[in-house]
Formats: sequence, C-alpha cells, structure tokens
Amino acid sequence: MQIGDCWFDAHEHLLVDISGCHRILSSDEYQVLSVLAKNQGKVVSRFELMQLLSSNGKGYPCCDDILDSLINRLRTILGKKPYSFLDTVRGEGFILYPSSTSNHHKLLDSPTSQIKPLQFALIILVTLIALCGIGAHITHPTLLVPNYIQQIQMPNGSVSEVKFYTGQNYGAEMKSLVEQMMGQIEACAVFPWQSVVANVSADRKLISLILRNNRENGLKFQTVKLMSDNFIIDTSQPDWLTLAGVCS
Repeated sequence: MQIGDCWFDAHEHLLVDISGCHRILSSDEYQVLSVLAKNQGKVVSRFELMQLLSSNGKGYPCCDDILDSLINRLRTILGKKPYSFLDTVRGEGFILYPSSTSNHHKLLDSPTSQIKPLQFALIILVTLIALCGIGAHITHPTLLVPNYIQQIQMPNGSVSEVKFYTGQNYGAEMKSLVEQMMGQIEACAVFPWQSVVANVSADRKLISLILRNNRENGLKFQTVKLMSDNFIIDTSQPDWLTLAGVCS
C-alpha cells in the first residue's frame, strides 16, 4: 500500500521509503498503522487505538502518552515530506490521508507549512489595522502635578521636600490645612525623612502620607493613613506628627 512516498508492506511489517530503505515496524507500530491505513481518509478515534494497544498482551493498559509517542514515531518513519499524511484531529483521534494534506491545513496550522506572499501581506495588513484600532482607544497617561511643593530646612541642617496632592480641592480651607501642617513639620525637633508625599482624598476625610529616607543599607519607606472628619481641628496640635511617626 502506498502512503506518500513510502510503501507499506503489511505482510512483512515494514515500510520502504523512496530511497529503498527498509524500516521494520514494531508490533504496536504495525497494528496502529494497519488500522489507520484501512481507514484512510477517516478519523480513527483515540479510544479505539488505545483499546487496540491495550489488548496486545503486554499486561498493561495503554495511556495517552504511549499512543502519542507511537504516533510521533510513525510520523518520523514516514519522513518529512509525507509528515502531514498522518494528522491529529483534536478531540477525536487521528486520520491517515490517502494523498497530501496541504489543502487540509489552515494557514499556519503546521510548523512545516509555508504561506504565500499574498497571504503574508494580508496578515501584515490585518495586524496593522488591529494595532491602529487599539492605539486609537489608548489614552495617554495624565501627569499629576502636586498642588503644593516646598523644600524646608530642618534644625539639623538637612533639607526635606514636602508635596501635597489635593486634586481640584485646593480652596481656602485646604490651603489653611496645608499651611498648618507645613508649619508643624518645620517645627519638628527631629525629622528623619528626606521627602514626604501627602495625598488628600476628594472628600477630605483621608490623608495618605508616604515618607522616604535614604540610608546606607537602602531606602526606607513608611506609609501613614490619617482619617478625620475635620483635619483642621484634629491636627491643630503638633503631637499628631509624633504619634504618626512623622517626627521623632
């Protein structure tokens, strides 16, 4: 029986390629190839082939790995040119085509398939259109600028930078709160942080502080979250800075 460029001799259990090289098939290889050859052009289920191999008298059941390994060996024996004669049908089983299956494969379905220049150009065109569509929906990031930024000279001679992000709520009340906190920070006896970033929530009931300090063994960060219904009153005394770890 002809399979691509190979001749399958069912009586002698061997395959003869176009160069005349003889390959003797193992019992399992012969049984599987015989069933596939008898059903050329038809799908043979994985279950049927596993039952066939399990009944060969070896004393152990066949598993998916054994069957897949055997199918791969048969493809190798058949050679590179007729590689696509023995195909896998996902979720069903395997099929041995009576002729070349170059028309059966979808574009890029096989690592050995080649695409035509027109197909390649179409892929590039579709890709470019998709990228343009995606790019049109990508919004550029918004650069956040602090509403208040100041460098302050501490009693120990160091310089620290304080930034306040308040969004659109930088009115008179927010300005009073920022100025009050800045005055208290400047009055700290010991201020171990090189920078402070304060983010005020839209409802002005939450302030998140990110404290950073450079050390010999690396950077140190500390995050402090403050909640209050009235920060002007609750932060009127500078003790809160020590309790929150901002001042030492």
